[in-house]
Amino acid sequence: MKWIRKKWRLLLPLFLPPSLGVGLWVTWSNPVVEKLENVTVDWRFQARAPSDGRADPRLLIVGIGERSLAEIGRWPWKRGIHRDMLEKLRPHGPNAVVFDFIFSEPSEPELDQAFADELAWFPGAITGASADDSVFSSGRVTADHIGKTAALTKVTGDIRQVEGNDTGLVPIPDIAVSAWTGFVNVEPSSRVDPVRRELPLVVRLGDHLFPSMVLQTLLQSQGLQTDAVELELGKALRITGPEGHIRSIPIDGAGKLTINFRNLERLPQADYATLYRELAAAGETGTLPTPVRDRILIFGQVAAGLTDFGPTPLENLTALVKVQAAALDSLLREDFLTRAPRGPVIAGWLLLAWISLLAVRKAPVWIGVTVPTLLILGYVWVGQAVFNRSSLLLPVFLPVLGLVATHGITLVDRLVAEVRARRRVKSMFSSYVAPAVVDQMIASGEEPQLGGEECEITAFFSDIQGFSSFSEKLTPTQLVTLMNDYLTEMSDILLNHGGTVDKYIGDAIVGMVGAPLPCVDHAHRGCAAAIEMQLRQIELREVWRRQGGWPEIVHEMQTRIGMNSGPAVIGNMGSRRKLNYTMMGDNVNLAARCESGAKSYGVYTMVTGETRRLSMKAKDDIAFRYLDKTVVKGRTLPVAMYEVVGFTADLPPGTVDCLERFARAMERYLAQDWPGAIKGFESAEEVEPYRPGLFPGVETNPSLIMIQRCHHMWANPPGDDWDGVYVMKTK
Repeated sequence: MKWIRKKWRLLLPLFLPPSLGVGLWVTWSNPVVEKLENVTVDWRFQARAPSDGRADPRLLIVGIGERSLAEIGRWPWKRGIHRDMLEKLRPHGPNAVVFDFIFSEPSEPELDQAFADELAWFPGAITGASADDSVFSSGRVTADHIGKTAALTKVTGDIRQVEGNDTGLVPIPDIAVSAWTGFVNVEPSSRVDPVRRELPLVVRLGDHLFPSMVLQTLLQSQGLQTDAVELELGKALRITGPEGHIRSIPIDGAGKLTINFRNLERLPQADYATLYRELAAAGETGTLPTPVRDRILIFGQVAAGLTDFGPTPLENLTALVKVQAAALDSLLREDFLTRAPRGPVIAGWLLLAWISLLAVRKAPVWIGVTVPTLLILGYVWVGQAVFNRSSLLLPVFLPVLGLVATHGITLVDRLVAEVRARRRVKSMFSSYVAPAVVDQMIASGEEPQLGGEECEITAFFSDIQGFSSFSEKLTPTQLVTLMNDYLTEMSDILLNHGGTVDKYIGDAIVGMVGAPLPCVDHAHRGCAAAIEMQLRQIELREVWRRQGGWPEIVHEMQTRIGMNSGPAVIGNMGSRRKLNYTMMGDNVNLAARCESGAKSYGVYTMVTGETRRLSMKAKDDIAFRYLDKTVVKGRTLPVAMYEVVGFTADLPPGTVDCLERFARAMERYLAQDWPGAIKGFESAEEVEPYRPGLFPGVETNPSLIMIQRCHHMWANPPGDDWDGVYVMKTK
């Protein structure tokens, strides 16, 4: 089994990309994939829109918006309104006038004729048609002409693939012979969403193909007819211009152009009613605020209340006349959108997947995550850059999904292998060293070695007061049970605050905060852990009291804790056959002196001034009591000592009063006012939270200790140069 797993991991980078590449090829045209890819395409259009240049200046959308409806009246309008518009436009010489409307039903005969006569004045006049099965559609169309518009004759490919119908809506005869006809069909572009992304350049009506409104407009803007068009479905639509220039337009098998949408807000646009007023004011020879000479005027609905709307990649609701204008803008500027072919894309993806897998296969996991992430972001960036520069659409969804799957599967395989290795290492070493050390060793990927490094930590020592008496009064079984309960509770509190248990020495706990996992608030964590330990011990004493069967000494158990913060050497110490993850250094020794020296001050948690300073720097929510500045045994420099009293917010009023009285007495002590100091400490002793005889296991307290000290100093004055330092004679 191990041999199979090893071979699998060796062959995975070789065979995984081709396997996924086959999956990309098979799902390329899947509807779900198409829909998700369309989302990425829309994002690219939207990201590019702010940097898009101006639309072709020859275009002008004459929109029927809210202002026009308010001035002229409700839609639909009588054709006499359009006749009047054309009459006023005639002397100003537009290149083409395009009505994105279908005049398929007769109205008042004189208005129809007048409108048709006016259309005839414009060589480039175009009106709409639609191939559909509407109840208003005519019967099956077999003619190869719609008025003066002829069907395309130079066609290669299966015309049944072209969007259209056997019936449709076409202009009435008078209009059809006066203006060119262009089909306005612009249905949703795919089966997966309603967005307009494509527009048919040709539409099938019966057995013939006719130009769309956009294609007809392009032809008329150059004075061409349908005989100038050569259609090769699935490749291109070619237009031969008057000077022999051939314009090649890429199309799909259905004769559709994928619209290269530019910022729709940059399409030139005028209001119908406003333009009408400008024309009326200018007359035949005046200058128009909105120039129309030699421009292509597209009349269409832009009012939100009308029905000629649909979603596009740039907007959730777009007037479809803007879709026609966007497509025409692309044709006029020959600004076409192209899609990268499937074969080269998948071949490039395979190469990318192989190279990236080989690059990270043996790298740390974080590199195995970072490199593919950067690779994917880079691919997306390149895709957007290529799209911005050359309007080439690189597929995004499938290649990105493929890269995620490739590196995800590889990463999961590595993680599974590492979990197995982690379990093996833990099973081998967890009986010898702390779990945190095992985790650190696994994370490093290295074998345990002798030696260490200097780290900033808070060293922690705790010991049960008078523990030798416990051994005398408890049976071995009771002693083991008591110690297991006690050490479990105390250790859990230390671990919950990010600490590490170095070792147990009988009832003593040796630990540290800040290693092997460094933390800047190690001093505050250690002090908070000590407070919780003392509170938990009160609860444990009550539990043991309720259980019964324990001697009185258990009910009075007290623990002394000492801590110091600073640099220490942390690492694997011992012999080459037996290692112990531990701490060493002068700061560690000082923490041990704090624990043993706490008894001399009648306190149960004593820390150095450095621990207090770092704790308050991290968070000032713990109350400390200054006890002394002392030179502990084995050191030459004095150290300030403090009692950890508790969380400030939890202190009862009596304790706060005690701390204030004690601080005032300490000021008298340091000033060598021995009588004043004795009086102050006696006052503080009255409200000490731990008083002998009133609290289990308490033999003395700081106020009593200082009273004795003051009497001694009164009898043996230290001299005028005394700096408040007390030399501790014992450990």
